[in-house]
Amino acid sequence: MRRQLNGFIGLIGLLLLFSAPTALMQDATVAVPSIVGMNVPQTAAVLNRVGLALGAQNNIGWTAESGLPQNTVGSQAPIPGQPVAPGTPVDVTVLRSPNVALMYDDNDITLINNTGAPLDLNGLTFNMVEGAAPASFAATRWMGALQAGGCAQLWSVLRSSPKDVEGCARINRWLTNVNNTSEHFWTGLNGVVSFNIVYNGLQYATCPAAPAGALPMRCETYLPSGSPAEVTPYLYFAYTPDRLIILNQSTDRWMPLDATPVINLNPNLAVPEAQINLTDPNLVTRINPVADVSLLAPNQCLLFTNNVSPEQPNLPQACDLVGQANIDPGQIFWSASFDIVSAADGQRRTCAPATPGRLTICILSR
Repeated sequence: MRRQLNGFIGLIGLLLLFSAPTALMQDATVAVPSIVGMNVPQTAAVLNRVGLALGAQNNIGWTAESGLPQNTVGSQAPIPGQPVAPGTPVDVTVLRSPNVALMYDDNDITLINNTGAPLDLNGLTFNMVEGAAPASFAATRWMGALQAGGCAQLWSVLRSSPKDVEGCARINRWLTNVNNTSEHFWTGLNGVVSFNIVYNGLQYATCPAAPAGALPMRCETYLPSGSPAEVTPYLYFAYTPDRLIILNQSTDRWMPLDATPVINLNPNLAVPEAQINLTDPNLVTRINPVADVSLLAPNQCLLFTNNVSPEQPNLPQACDLVGQANIDPGQIFWSASFDIVSAADGQRRTCAPATPGRLTICILSR
């Protein structure tokens, strides 16, 4: 979806909301804001705006007696009002009932989807945290989604069929990977002591590895599922001929960027249809050191320009600027039509080129 808005509004950016953390980073201490009752994307936005980082997320089960909505922050450390150094991480305890489980021993591990909805496996990884050698597994190796009540299984030994696991209505996906020990993230036989569960760049749990000869172990956590309430299903671009922002204009959702490349259709390119990784550290300079440029919190944005100063960004729309990329004026991708490759279905979708004297807004399915 795209529309043209009359009037050039580049000077709006001088009202940049991010001016507050820039100044605060120079102060000796920052007062920790209260974030209890907010969801995690809102929490990150509030903390980043005053120069603090989102720290560890610890989940505890939600009940009707919790006094706060499910999936919101129930407590925080440091406490509200405490003076801390800029950049300090604030750990949160989130009221989330576990909805996925891992059942495992030293040979195999099974993911059980108890969410009551399809679980999107894109962005889900398991990683060795402590151990002898790095090991990780991308859940997309099990395909793109796991049905409600279904299970996915991974083996580190030769196996001709999956095994029954208590709590699994059915085994939807299973893999045997004997030789590639770099994927054996859960087993003490591979020297692993502990591993984590990461979804869309966020760590949701840390689990102990299964030592040799262990009885079946269980590790539970919460993961967003179904139509993820904490993730925007789209990308939002706002641009003029010399400036473009990718803006999370939602009030309570993340906007992931690392799995959605842009296809540059500028005819001046030496290599036609070059792909641009929107969070490439060689391209994007972090403006707010505590923010995650690959996972925009509400009101955060990335700025792409034709080499303007970050002190005078003149943003197309006011937002909390967390990163900036300067591109050669002859190669800016929004001077022509440009495409994105959807992370959801791999399809290309197109935005119109910038129009002189106008603000262009393009919203495409992520």
